[in-house]
Amino acid sequence: MQFAAGIHPLDSEGNPMPLEVVPIIVDPHKANEDLKRTDNLMRWYKQIRYSIYGETVDVRKGFFSVKISTLSDIIPVGTNLSDSFLFNLGSIASKKFQDFISYSTLDTANQALCSMMFSDYQLDTKMDIGFVGSPNIGSIALNQFKDSEEFKQFSNVFQKTDRIFVVSSIFGGTGAAGYPIIVKNIRNAGNNAQINNRGDLRDAKIGALTVLPYFNVQQDENSPISRADFISKTKSALFYYHDNLTGLRRHGVDLQESKVNACYYLGDEIPSNPYFNDPGENGQRNDAHVVEYVGALAVLDFLQIPDQQLETVEGYAQNPIYKEYGLANNKLTLNLKDFGLPTRLFVNKQLIKFHLAYLYLTYQLKEDLGRGYTLDKPEISKGFLVTSFFSTLTSDFFVGYMTWLKELRANQRSFMPFNLKATNLSDSINEVEAKAGFLKSKIDYKSVLSTMNKLSQQYAKIGKYGTDKVIFKLMDLLDETFEKLVDEKFNSIV
Repeated sequence: MQFAAGIHPLDSEGNPMPLEVVPIIVDPHKANEDLKRTDNLMRWYKQIRYSIYGETVDVRKGFFSVKISTLSDIIPVGTNLSDSFLFNLGSIASKKFQDFISYSTLDTANQALCSMMFSDYQLDTKMDIGFVGSPNIGSIALNQFKDSEEFKQFSNVFQKTDRIFVVSSIFGGTGAAGYPIIVKNIRNAGNNAQINNRGDLRDAKIGALTVLPYFNVQQDENSPISRADFISKTKSALFYYHDNLTGLRRHGVDLQESKVNACYYLGDEIPSNPYFNDPGENGQRNDAHVVEYVGALAVLDFLQIPDQQLETVEGYAQNPIYKEYGLANNKLTLNLKDFGLPTRLFVNKQLIKFHLAYLYLTYQLKEDLGRGYTLDKPEISKGFLVTSFFSTLTSDFFVGYMTWLKELRANQRSFMPFNLKATNLSDSINEVEAKAGFLKSKIDYKSVLSTMNKLSQQYAKIGKYGTDKVIFKLMDLLDETFEKLVDEKFNSIV
């Protein structure tokens, strides 16, 4: 959603930098409803972005301007990878854990040892629902990561200028186990003769978001998942990470030999609304939460850290960075002004512009077709409303956008950046008032049309949109128009 709003990482001079992101989701639970929602949103985003800008990466402003690609999009033709954001865990997803470790073929002594290390429930867990809060299962099952075709292809296309960012919650199973294994295999790439770019991969710039407890689940005595375990699991994971991943301990002395260049920690002591206690069998569909919105900012912050601060030698970060996040106002209901000033300066304007563009495209575009800017070349005709682009944008992505906002609003902490009942522009942003008074007209659809008309005529003279860039014309005019009107028509947005 932040990329859709046109938010970019900034270079050292404060200018937006071009960016291509290649998400790789590591989760054996393919029936996970949240995973499906994420996959759909990224696919729609890809289609929308391609329709606006084509394949180019060097786009520094505008809605949907960051390029999102699958791993197969960036590897040479002829490989067998599917066009998916999901990491293939087929060799474990269909098995029970005891079958994966060949429990039945072990001798009596080793079976007894396994029974001491793993409960009967864990041994009998079918891993297509994930690791049900058991990182000791995940740490074994996910070790296949280094031998996978995806990891080999990832290493083949990795370049020295690329960066890696790992996102994981650590109070469950998959995330807690996957984070150290992924980093370990990247840092140990120098010892893996089967992959290319071994040295560059070993010394890659790696950031990681460690998500601490923030959500609640309903108590269920028949479920292996209990919120009462979240804190103890988190503490265990953090101790392990400190000793093996984020700051090695030698002979009782802490040495800064982290394998991660930038570590971000995020959680909330105020639990979310209690989610249905679902270990995995029923799909796991949890509402969006403000912690996840903040977590996304960690990726952008990491990309803005200068290269010289992320030096890695022999697989160890030379000057590891550790960051937490704090709200400006500790409230149960948050708006755009309740975040710290750096966040407000970075995201507020773009989020507001995107929401206003959503309102215009949803409630006004149809009325404006056939007048003003829509008649300038390239013309935007009524047929535009039945194109695949407009359908994907409004019937798919915008529906997901509104679902996201509604879930953020209804959860705890509640995040309510916009008034979701407003269809007019001036009342749509919570705690941000539109300017009014003598000679100060409020922002409305008439002022939007007027500004778009002026910009369209100006750009038509220089042929900015050529004769066929209809989609780019519409989205670019909206971006430019709301850039101008937000500054003119609203009181301070930060």
